[in-house]
Amino acid sequence: MSYATSAANDPNDLLDKLRVFAQSNGWAVDGWRDRTVRVGKALSVHAGSLYATFLTELSGGDSVRPPPFVGTFGHTGFAANANADLQADASAQVWANYVQGPYSAVHFFSSTAPQPYLHIVLETQAGTFKHFGTGRLVTAGVVSTGQYVYGSQWYYDPSYINNPDDVRHALAFDDYWTNYMSATTRVRADFDGVTPRWHGVSDSAGDTRALYCGWRRRGAPTNLLKDIGHSTLTGRAPGQPLWCAVPRGGDLITDIGHPPDLRFIRLDSYAPGEDLVLGSDRWKVFPVHRKNGPAGTPNSGVYGYAYRITE
Repeated sequence: MSYATSAANDPNDLLDKLRVFAQSNGWAVDGWRDRTVRVGKALSVHAGSLYATFLTELSGGDSVRPPPFVGTFGHTGFAANANADLQADASAQVWANYVQGPYSAVHFFSSTAPQPYLHIVLETQAGTFKHFGTGRLVTAGVVSTGQYVYGSQWYYDPSYINNPDDVRHALAFDDYWTNYMSATTRVRADFDGVTPRWHGVSDSAGDTRALYCGWRRRGAPTNLLKDIGHSTLTGRAPGQPLWCAVPRGGDLITDIGHPPDLRFIRLDSYAPGEDLVLGSDRWKVFPVHRKNGPAGTPNSGVYGYAYRITE
């Protein structure tokens, strides 16, 4: 089954459930062990040539970036090092913060072909969600590999917690971001003879390893959809692929693809966790963080993600 919902008590229990789910859906488990550089666990898996390691980190952070964390990084091959964080051609780690348990629910989505992915939605408490995962883009253009890793970090300063458009929140597949927290989306886009070439969302103009994607920034590919909202006639809102692009030099930007079975969607008329049936497709929709809410409570308005169930 490519989709399963479960329960978990804490970040380490979550990774253990992910280990069982991944293995039952065609992923090979390479390592399941304690981390030696931080208190936490490491789960290394692969499907075909796509390798990734999922991590927990139970301490660190601060009041606006509270622990515990679950994270991911991509790599090639697997080495059974004592330090599970060290793998070949690795990306930087991306994180989801404040993933304290026990969780109201955990949602796992998986595929191994044509594009492998493991997407995880974590309901940390009723109505509040975190997102993280890995996979390979439905690629476009000259890019090869296309592996991505993503997380989701909310900025818990009271002045910003209920403003989903604030750049302090680092959201999956959105580049409207400044470095109050670490980047939460990285894509490997090898091209023009450079490899490995991991791109990440960046706040630096002229960054040759920048990643362009998302919906909050005015020039972003799906910004118009974000502003238009749902149909007042039908109540429906379209899901939009999360297009990614990279700079090629000389003011050129190239589309490199989008993650499979994952879209941006507005939730004006949808409830968190609701099933959305479109023809033969079945999608589940979740808020980026939490749908709306009273003033002063963390929420991401009506911004959401839709995950396709492929069974």
